Amino acid sequence: MLSLRLSRIGLDRSAAAGGAALLVALTVDLASKTFAVSHGGLGLVYYNNTHPADFVRRVALSLVAVVFTGVAGFVSQRRGLGRLWGGWIGVGILVGGVMGNGLSQLLWSRGVPDFIHVYSMSRDVWNVADFEIMFGLVGGMLSIACSALIAYARERFGTAPVET
Repeated sequence: MLSLRLSRIGLDRSAAAGGAALLVALTVDLASKTFAVSHGGLGLVYYNNTHPADFVRRVALSLVAVVFTGVAGFVSQRRGLGRLWGGWIGVGILVGGVMGNGLSQLLWSRGVPDFIHVYSMSRDVWNVADFEIMFGLVGGMLSIACSALIAYARERFGTAPVET
């Protein structure tokens, strides 16, 4: 029933999974920041207010990532390669992190709360959204690249996709 509704509006299940990943990523990020701020940051909360006007740029770059994934998904479907599950989930996590940091500028007047300290690696302080952005970007790109390599190998060596 859900897939029938999604297909009517032009979305497939992989894009819906990306939307779900976005909601989960945004919720986890904002909840973790709220917890850290209300409990003293488990040691220290640093408020990053270096780029307060970046929200529009963040939204624009997020839209570029969604459009790119949509075009790549469309091309992969047309070529018979299947859905780009990893690409959509990666872009959902990426956009969730970007939106989390963007909304944090509006929610906390002092800036984006950073509270994850890894002193053995660096003196920088992060938040969950920073990790979501990195993992979403890298994971989505690797997933699309792996799908392209598998498609190339199938085409080059003449193996048919396995039906499941």
